[in-house]
Amino acid sequence: MSTPPALTWVVVSYGGVDDARGLVASLGADAPVDVVLCANKPGDAAAARTAFADDTRVRVLDFEDNPGYLPALHRALPELDPALPLVLSNCDLVADPGCVDALLAGVAEFPDAGWLAPSVIGSLGQDQNPNLLSPPGARWLRMLAAVHRVPAVADVMLLRREGHSSRTVDGVAPGTAVFAGHGSCVVLTPRYLAEGGRTDYPFALFGEELWFGSECARLGLTVRYLPSAVLRHAEHVATGRRRRGHVARVKYEGLRWWARRAADAGW
Repeated sequence: MSTPPALTWVVVSYGGVDDARGLVASLGADAPVDVVLCANKPGDAAAARTAFADDTRVRVLDFEDNPGYLPALHRALPELDPALPLVLSNCDLVADPGCVDALLAGVAEFPDAGWLAPSVIGSLGQDQNPNLLSPPGARWLRMLAAVHRVPAVADVMLLRREGHSSRTVDGVAPGTAVFAGHGSCVVLTPRYLAEGGRTDYPFALFGEELWFGSECARLGLTVRYLPSAVLRHAEHVATGRRRRGHVARVKYEGLRWWARRAADAGW
């Protein structure tokens, strides 16, 4: 008899079924997970059902109209058990051994948390968490929006960072409460949904960390840095050289929206 799931892992794929296979395999064959793969690209659903035909832990949802990243989770919610911890992640991640156990231990250790931010090691070898110790200021967000309004300018900035736009914060102790973790892997505790945490984010991509961070703050829940759970992030799905101009255009509208919200919130 199979072990009932103790954690739900929602993987959003856009042409990343092979990556998703690597992620699911890295969780371990005996990990008590319910894996829900949101297939956002035409052809992904059929490919995923073939790839995971022998793994009863994996369910495939056909979202080939491509709702986006967090909107895919929002659409999938009726299919999920709200009593379980919930992971939302990109497909281009690989978990270190023991990651699931560390996440479950973190949920038990931090009952005040709405979000756990695991260690996400980027392709440059640096931990992309805890990401944001405090909310970004409205002025900073307006400046970023201005930069991303011109894709060529944003492209130059990304080239200087070798295509990686994520910031890195060093010297943060495990368990520290922060504003937001990295959006590539968001671990929501059962309290997040139980307390009324929202998932109806209005943009397909980017800014998810600001959404979940502000929601946790609104609900009086903490965001805890959990480096005992480790994942490794390939980062090629959104930040590859040929996609940088597209990334800049998508980010522009979201950054303008967040700049207005930040001003209203007094960030």
